Amino acid sequence: MATAKHSFQRILLIPFDHLNTERGVLKKANAKTDLVLLVESERMIKGRPWHKERLFFMISSARHFVAVLEAKGFKVLYFKDKSTQSGIEKAQAEYGKLPVYCAEPSSHRQFAQLKKVGVQFVDNDFFLTPRALFASWAESQKSFVMENFYRAQRIRLNILVEGNKPVEGRWNFDAENRLPPPKNYTWPKRLTHSRDEIDNQVAKELGYQPTDSWATTRSGALKQLKNFLDNHLAGFGPYEDAVTLDDWSLHHSLLSPYLNNGLLTAEEV
Repeated sequence: MATAKHSFQRILLIPFDHLNTERGVLKKANAKTDLVLLVESERMIKGRPWHKERLFFMISSARHFVAVLEAKGFKVLYFKDKSTQSGIEKAQAEYGKLPVYCAEPSSHRQFAQLKKVGVQFVDNDFFLTPRALFASWAESQKSFVMENFYRAQRIRLNILVEGNKPVEGRWNFDAENRLPPPKNYTWPKRLTHSRDEIDNQVAKELGYQPTDSWATTRSGALKQLKNFLDNHLAGFGPYEDAVTLDDWSLHHSLLSPYLNNGLLTAEEV
């Protein structure tokens, strides 16, 4: 039965890789008129052979994001359901047949599934390059070469270029990033992340004890970014391709998970 009285005009569906209040469908959201929905679906959890560390990160990050939205005054529905579609149906059963909006999913499969059930899409601005702009570039290419795209991006975004030429005359330093670490090299201490009640509850449900390697909040992701800039950036270039038994992360940033789920943006990094 639908809730008798409410002021909501839309349901905003948030996929687990859109966890950012300044991007996607939340960018212009109004807490008074927009009802936010996240669905922890069985189809997502059981549809792939996830490593439990990754599954823990995905779910706990989403549940922490709920708390962020609620602190901003949003009404948030977080359903554990068979599928995203059934979660949408449950929300509409409770609040009426409101239109559902979502930023265009990154997954072709998810896009097709949501489009089929009438979800309306807004532009996905989690990527540095809009889909239409990439399509325009691709149409001008005889073949797709990463180096060509990389150079075009540098020029478009004005990153280390003067006019259309790279600063100091070189586009990359790939030949210089393959050094082995010196003997007895000391790697900086890896940043660890503490766990809270939300983390512990997710771990309990999964029957898994997560490592302390990954943050599940934006504040933790920002700390990871700062740690990379302060302690690893200078050594990342020369030892980018190094492999050693002494340390598993070396000077790598460990930022990809946060770029993938929205806790950090490409512009920030």
